[in-house]
Order: sequence, then structure tokens, then C-alpha cells
Amino acid sequence: MLKQKGRISVQVLKKADKRLEEYPTTLNFYHLPPTDQVTLFEFETYSLDRLRVLKQVENARIRCKTDEEMIKFIEPCLQQYMDLKRNTRLQSVGAEVLYNERRKDHISHFILRLAYCRTEDLRSWLLRQETLLFKLRFMQEQQQDRHEFTEMNNLNIEQVSMDDIVRMLYPQYASWDGTPNLLFYKTPFHQVPELVAKRQVLLHRGNAFVAEQERIVLVVNAFKQHLDEQLEITAKAVPGLDEQDRLVPILDSLSKQFVSRDYTPNQNGTVTHESIPELSKHFSPCMKHLYDALQRDAHLKHMGRLQFGLFLKGIGLTLEEAMIFWRKSFNRMTDEEFQKKGYSYGVRYNYGMEGKRTNYTPYSCVKIISTMPGPQEAHGCPFRHFSAENLSSFLMSMRIKESDCQEIVQKAQDHHYQIACTRLFEVMHETSVDAIDHPNQWFDLSIQK
Repeated sequence: MLKQKGRISVQVLKKADKRLEEYPTTLNFYHLPPTDQVTLFEFETYSLDRLRVLKQVENARIRCKTDEEMIKFIEPCLQQYMDLKRNTRLQSVGAEVLYNERRKDHISHFILRLAYCRTEDLRSWLLRQETLLFKLRFMQEQQQDRHEFTEMNNLNIEQVSMDDIVRMLYPQYASWDGTPNLLFYKTPFHQVPELVAKRQVLLHRGNAFVAEQERIVLVVNAFKQHLDEQLEITAKAVPGLDEQDRLVPILDSLSKQFVSRDYTPNQNGTVTHESIPELSKHFSPCMKHLYDALQRDAHLKHMGRLQFGLFLKGIGLTLEEAMIFWRKSFNRMTDEEFQKKGYSYGVRYNYGMEGKRTNYTPYSCVKIISTMPGPQEAHGCPFRHFSAENLSSFLMSMRIKESDCQEIVQKAQDHHYQIACTRLFEVMHETSVDAIDHPNQWFDLSIQK
């Protein structure tokens, strides 16, 4: 998708192929689902190709520091699996190629909506990757095509000239001799919190005036909000899907390809309560923090016990071994207190032996990040819930070099919590890995190294 000079109008596209009226640019807000007939082969290959691209987008978050580096990083993958040639290539490749590429992009997006709408973790993962992919594509599109795309999708972004802003702020001035072509976009301030935080907008009476070069933030936020809403709607519609026998197994398989998987206990009995201290060097940061707190205080509050207990269940600690581990860990109370306060019940509950008798699975990163620990609680995500100073001290205690520590803390402060965690793993193990999205994934990868 190299930048090229010149521009092809929508009228020329329609003349070349009427079907391109549906796809006038490489950009798509995915308002309407595709109405084409799709073979099962297309259904599977299109969705898998898009998943490969989204996985590469996720990896770009870890490897790259700037948007330009991300574009360069994902370019080979895009060209191989989800190429979208711009309108300037019409004469060289033909209208049929442009249409087929954009049709594949359209169909594959909606397939993944179906596959990734059913749980909070899946929706969150898809929303992050699709939003970043849209942003990178928007950056590469020609300026006039970006403008027309914005107009076609009725984003209600009001243009305001510099002259209008000066008159609004300083009504006593009759004229403005500054740059007349400087444009701003008016929007409620809560639509652009990242720009407000960086003081990159003009605020006036509840509105933010966004400079032309920052317009991408408005469009990307609108895309993210739209997709978030549509994923919720799709989640409610999927249970009534008619194609239960043919499509649901494919959708189930797709949802397990690249994101958090459920971790079930290892049944070979190799993990015992006595082996946990040695295995603790392979614990993810959140679990290491819980384990250290348990060793220090001989106690964890309810959410900490739940988060850590399910993690231990996931690495293969059986119910019998778990009962011994927790009883020995709570060594400042008697057996009677341990039973009376319900700690024994809680362990059995995690293993589906009490209450609703549900076979609970370990918490994913998304679920852990979304929790909010209170005073004297140790659960949660260190990258999300620690202050910069506490996180830095925590990393230094793990013997992380100061330069790496600063990089990781910065990623956490930029709200890239899983990326920060993945980067820590790479620093500690001197290797490169795909994005980590589950504490048990960290454990599995660490124990293999």
C-alpha cells in the first residue's frame, strides 16, 4: 500500500465497476453487513486471513513505538493476507481486483464479529485490534479520500475556521489576519479525552476544537464506539443463529485461534503444594505479587484467593493439593478457624465442588485488569493498578535494568498493560513472544524456556 500521486474519483470507479460504489475507498465503517453469498471455503479462509493480520497488529503494539513503525511492521502481512490497493491502482490492476479485495475485507470483518462477540474478553480483543488496524489504514489513505469518507459516514464533525475561533474568543476583533486556511473540528470534549490529557486541543464551553492534523482521533474514536456498540448487539443476536450445525463449530474454532484460552487443570498430578515455591519463579507478575503477599501476611482477601487459586488450578494443582497448600499458607490460624471462616469451602468452590458446582477457569488478563483492588487487597494487575513509583520498585526487585524498567513503566502509563507485561517477559527471558493475554500463558511460556 505505497503512497502514490494522483486520485481516482468515485464516478470513475463506478464506471469501471458498479459494484465499487459500495467500496469507494479502502476504508470501511462496516455499517451494513454483506449480502453476498459466501461459500464455506471463503468463510473459513477469509476469517483466518484476517485473524493473521489482527495478530500481527497486536504484535506491532509490542515491537513498535510509533504509528509509522507499525505500518512498516504489518505491511508484509497485509500484502499477503488482506491487501487493499488504493484507487490509484485502478488502471494497473483493474476494477475486479479492487472489488474482490474490499469484498474480502468487508466479509471477514463481519465473520469475526460473529466469532468474537460472545464474551467480554473476545470483544475487547477484537475491538483493540480492529481499531488500530482502521487507524493505520486511515493514515495511509489519501487526504481527499479521507475527507470524503468522513463526509459519507455522517460523523457530524463540524468544521471551524481559525477566523471563527478568533471571533468566538475575542469578539472585539473585527477581522483576523492570520492563516485563513487553518481548519479545526468542533466536538464535545469528552469525545477526545486523549487530546485533552495532552493539552492538544482548544477547550471552550464544553467543546474541544481539534486541529486538522488531529482529526484522525475523532474518526478513530467514532469507529471504536460504533464497533463496540455493534459487538454488543451481535452478542445478543448470535444465540438465535439459524446455522447452528454448520457455522457455530467454525465460529467456536475461530474464537480460539489467537486469544485467551480457558486453562483447565493438568491431570497428571505433577504439581504439588511442595513444588509451588520452586515453580513461583515462572509466575506472571500479578501472580508473583499475590504469592509474595500470601507468604508475607499468611492471608489473602477473597478476590486475591479467587484469582490466585484459579491460576494454581490452571497450572495443574489438584483439589487435594490445593487444600493442603492453602491450609499451610494460612498458618497463623487454627484448623477450626480455617473451616469456620469458609476458607475450605472457598477452595472447594473454585474446583466446582460447592455452590453452583461450576468448573471455573483461571482469570484472563482482561478480567484481571478490569477488577479494582481496595485497601489491603493484593489482586489485580500491577501494570494497571500500581502507581509508577510502585511499579518501578516492583520491577527493580525483579532485577530489571533501569532502561528496560523505564520503557515498561511508560507502556503501563500509556494504558498498554498487556504490552508492558509482554515486554517484561521478553526482557526476563531474553526472547521474543507474541502478546501475552493470560497469566497461565506466561507460566506455560516461562516453563518452556
